[in-house]
Amino acid sequence: MIYVTVGTMHLDFPRLIRAADRYAAAREEEVIIQIGLGSTVPTDATLFDFKPREEILEIQRDARIIVTHAGIGSVIDALQMEKPLIVVPRLKKFGEHNSDHQLELARAVHRRGWAVSLEDIDDLMGRLDRPPPAYANYTPAKTSLIDSVRSTISTLTE
Repeated sequence: MIYVTVGTMHLDFPRLIRAADRYAAAREEEVIIQIGLGSTVPTDATLFDFKPREEILEIQRDARIIVTHAGIGSVIDALQMEKPLIVVPRLKKFGEHNSDHQLELARAVHRRGWAVSLEDIDDLMGRLDRPPPAYANYTPAKTSLIDSVRSTISTLTE
């Protein structure tokens, strides 16, 4: 199963939803798309707008591949699943966002080798057929910060 999420943005993300739906139509594999507040409705993929976080994490655990917009929360959740990850940034030129900050995040994630950044949506089908390797051992920056604070507090209280 492939899981695709567009996040909670009030703007639609038809470019990603339609591309994932084309994949669902062309392959036997189930594709589940979280469409959020958008009006684009897939015809061949399973869809939902929102679910509780724990249900989303369960879907991600069961997924073979995760495809996400470049929202930081969605990217971090997906990285922690240690699944092949494709990040598709919402782009201003398509009216998918009001800036291109998601492009910057997607490129940074790609540079670190954590995922593939996909800017040309026409490449999605090929990337789903040949997914990137899963990145293992991702640790959010907050983990090292928390460890450092604990260590400092421990030193001060000794």
